[in-house]
Amino acid sequence: MKTANKILVDLSIAAVQLNPQIGKVNETITRAKMLLNQFKTKLEKREGNKNVDMIVFPEFALTGYNFLSRDHILPYTHTTKESPSFKFAQNVSKMFNCYTVIGYPESETESKKVLYNSAAVVSPQGELIFNYRKSFLYFTEDNWGCSENPKQFQNFPLTFKKKGKKLKDMSGDAIDVTLNTSIGICMDLSPYKFEAPFNDCEFASFNLDRKVELIICPMAWLHSSSITKQDYELNERSNQDIPKKLNDIEENLKSQGLSIIGSQSDFQLDLDNNNKTDPVASGSLDVDHTYNKLSKPDMSNVNYWLLRFLPFLQLNVRKYWASRGSMSDIFEDLGRPSYMGVSKNTYWAFSNRNSIMINANRCGVESGDTLFAGSSGIYKFNGRDDFNMAELAKDDNKRLDSTNPSVELYGNLGKGKEGIIMRDVQFEIER
Repeated sequence: MKTANKILVDLSIAAVQLNPQIGKVNETITRAKMLLNQFKTKLEKREGNKNVDMIVFPEFALTGYNFLSRDHILPYTHTTKESPSFKFAQNVSKMFNCYTVIGYPESETESKKVLYNSAAVVSPQGELIFNYRKSFLYFTEDNWGCSENPKQFQNFPLTFKKKGKKLKDMSGDAIDVTLNTSIGICMDLSPYKFEAPFNDCEFASFNLDRKVELIICPMAWLHSSSITKQDYELNERSNQDIPKKLNDIEENLKSQGLSIIGSQSDFQLDLDNNNKTDPVASGSLDVDHTYNKLSKPDMSNVNYWLLRFLPFLQLNVRKYWASRGSMSDIFEDLGRPSYMGVSKNTYWAFSNRNSIMINANRCGVESGDTLFAGSSGIYKFNGRDDFNMAELAKDDNKRLDSTNPSVELYGNLGKGKEGIIMRDVQFEIER
């Protein structure tokens, strides 16, 4: 029987946070170039590693997001290689000799009959490596007739040159590593149409079952003070005061010296590996739900993103389930290899494994009522499996967030600042 070799992977990953506005693509590109130039200068002055292996941009990174109709979005849709976003990503890849991932509105053909919310992966040489189409659509995509990914969630190989070391021979030469990679765009992290059972954790389960090692999430995720479709529907039924909410948003921005589109060009560049995000429990009074302190992350959303990766989180209760044999019927009903991280063969399928997740979210305000949560960050799921059987499930409900010991928070940008966060990450894979 062949014994798996453990390899230590060492990557430098950056997430970009932008505040694009519809109709302002050229202005956003100009501002993004300014941000990237500042990043490059700071990178070159940095002690130690001066290279970046991957740069991830948000969902619809250059176009803005809140399109109201098919006619509204059509001028911004292109086939992948004709997209201004793809061409921009090519320039970024060549500028930094790295992979670039960018979200954009895609038309499948030049006829623009079929539209997707997509993310392109561009090689350091400027070549298209992979193109992922969003699987789970948000209400806003319904406005313009977005199609779901017919292939649903996908994983693909991504090779990083000389970025690995065999753990049994750390003095040896660096080796190429090919990582099992996936992309999830924003709503992909949520239950399908907000109707699927929450604990199905569809995207996280997909990544667990396929042993994905690098999870890339371009986002346009909302802040909780944003006014959503549900708010407008509730307003029609119960006369909820939407004008007051709109005024509150405007007054809040004014109090911070911001225009109705929020923060732009107030860049936050964080390349400090020591500047990690402090874990905060979901129910803690330290979780700030307001759209203030824009240089601080929105820990409410950070905790939610981590909760949606429940199969990757350490839970004592899984051992209890396994001891009672209480999961067998569920596997039979679902017809899949795992549920909430439990597999047919083990109580935690992610035990002692590693995966890296990058969330590149946009920030700012669109249309006066749509506020985005920013808080782009980089995380490691470490597979830590030091269960205390005496405790069993006693504390599990208090650890379904950033305080879980199986999650390492490398750092996050603020909820309202454009900027770039970069971290050097080390994790183990088996080959």
